[in-house]
Amino acid sequence: MTVAAAQTFDYDVALSYAGEDRAYVQQVAELLKQRDIRIFYDEYAAAELWGSDLYVLLDEVYRKRARFAVAFVSAHYVSKTWTRHERQSVQARALIEIGPYLLPVRLDDSELPGLRPTVAYVDARRKLPEQLVSLIEQKLSVTPGVTTIEPPVLRVPRTTDQQRELLAQRPPAWEYLLYAGVLWQRREALEPKWRDHELGYARRTGQHFDDREVFDFLGNVFNDLQAFGPNILKMLATQAQERAFGPLGQSGDPALIEHIATRFVEVYEDLIDMAANLRGAGVSRKLAPYMETAAHLTDTPLREIREFIDQIVAVADSLPERLATGDPIVIELMFTLTVDDEALKNHEREGERVKTRLLE
Repeated sequence: MTVAAAQTFDYDVALSYAGEDRAYVQQVAELLKQRDIRIFYDEYAAAELWGSDLYVLLDEVYRKRARFAVAFVSAHYVSKTWTRHERQSVQARALIEIGPYLLPVRLDDSELPGLRPTVAYVDARRKLPEQLVSLIEQKLSVTPGVTTIEPPVLRVPRTTDQQRELLAQRPPAWEYLLYAGVLWQRREALEPKWRDHELGYARRTGQHFDDREVFDFLGNVFNDLQAFGPNILKMLATQAQERAFGPLGQSGDPALIEHIATRFVEVYEDLIDMAANLRGAGVSRKLAPYMETAAHLTDTPLREIREFIDQIVAVADSLPERLATGDPIVIELMFTLTVDDEALKNHEREGERVKTRLLE
C-alpha cells in the first residue's frame, strides 16, 4: 500500500472580500495571524503584491496556493470587478476538489453567483470574528495538506501597508529596510514640490521687498542655507545612527529610525521651500534675476540628497539576497552636500550688476 504525499500550500486560508467590508475581515485576519494560521490577506501581502501582475497573481493564489478560500459575501462583493475575478478562480478550484474548498461567509442577504443554494454558509451577522476563526481552525485540523512557513521576501517598503508588514515580521536587517523605506516615502510625498522646483515655478508668498531690503533678505537666506549642512550631518552622525539602529547584534528602535529618516528628508524639503520663497517674493524687475540665481544655489544640494536616498534604497533592496549568501556585509555610502561653483559665480555676477544699477 502506498500513501500519497500531502499537498503543499503557501497559505492555510485566502481571504476574499470587498474593501467596503474590511472592518469585519480585518478582525478575522488579525485573529488568524495571532493563532499562527498562514493567511493571504492583501494588507499582509503588500510586499508580494507590489509590482506584480495582479490578474495573474490573484488567480494563482485563489486557484492553487491556499488550502481554503473564505469569501465574505455581500452586495459589494458580488458587484466588484476584482472580487468577481477572485471568485471565478476560487470556483474553478472548487470544481476539481473532492471536498469543500470555498467557505462562504454571509455579511448580508446577497447570493453568490454560481454557488448552489444548498451550500452551507456561515452568517457573520450571528458569529463574532472569534467564533468564525475557531470554525476555520476546526476545518484546517481535519483537512489534509501542508502549509509552507517561508514568508515572502520583504524589501524596502514603499507604502504604509508594506511598512506595517515589515515591522510585523522584522526579518534580518529590517532596520535598514525601514530606514530606506521612510526616506523613500517621505521624499515621494514631496515630488510635486520637486517638480515645481525643476520648472522654476513658485507661488507668490505675499512678501514684498524694495530694492534695499532684498540684500537683507538674502543675507538671512544665506545664514539659513549654512545651517542645512550641520543639521543633515546630525542625522547621519554615528551616535544618532547607533541609537536608532542599535548596537551590533541588538535590535533597533523603529520610532527612532523613522525619526532620523524623517528629519533627513525635512532638510530636503526646507531647501525646496527656500528656493520657492526666493522665487515667490515680490521684488522689482531689476532684482528678479538676482533672486533667481540665488534660488539656483539649492539645485546641486537637492540633487545630491535625492541621489543619496536612491543609493540607500538600492543597497537596502539588495540586502535579502546578500544576507542569504551568509557572507559578511559592509556598507559604505558617501554623502556630499555642496554648492555648485558655477551657480555661485552666476549669483555673484548678478549681484554686481544689481549693485551697479542701484548706484546709477
